[in-house]
Amino acid sequence: MPSTSFLERVPHAPDCVMSLVTDVERYPDFIPAMSALRKTKDLPDGFEAEAMINYKGIAETFASRIKTDAEQRIIVVEKSRKGGPVKKLYNRWQFHELSDGSTLVDFQVEVRLVFPLETLLKQKFDEARTVIKDIFVEQAAEHCEIVAPGGDVDLVAEAARLDLSHRLA
Repeated sequence: MPSTSFLERVPHAPDCVMSLVTDVERYPDFIPAMSALRKTKDLPDGFEAEAMINYKGIAETFASRIKTDAEQRIIVVEKSRKGGPVKKLYNRWQFHELSDGSTLVDFQVEVRLVFPLETLLKQKFDEARTVIKDIFVEQAAEHCEIVAPGGDVDLVAEAARLDLSHRLA
């Protein structure tokens, strides 16, 4: 099953970055291959959404359940319905406030798709991870105020404080 993770510091406040990520209905404006995304149901701890992906002539729709925890600054995305091209989806975002007010984005994703889509995904997974990361960094730069421009924070010390040292490598 393809999976990836990253830690990325952005010079913006965690609440703004989290708000950007939860604004899923804007995703088709800036995520390649996503032609539509709409919220389908509000839930006490989040919402459900349906996304349409178009990639090289393949169009697929899948539904997700998005749980949000504003206090912990965590978003968890999982597949919400049976059937479709996505067999399994687990995506977790956490937005850690660093000592300078900036954010350490902690991102993890695991995906399992039906054959042959999973074969295509494995070939492009690392490239897609970099593209998605860069897109969200750009979106944060456009929509969130810079709170810590210098980047003088000691990421090794901050990761240790957050118990994330094992993820720095």
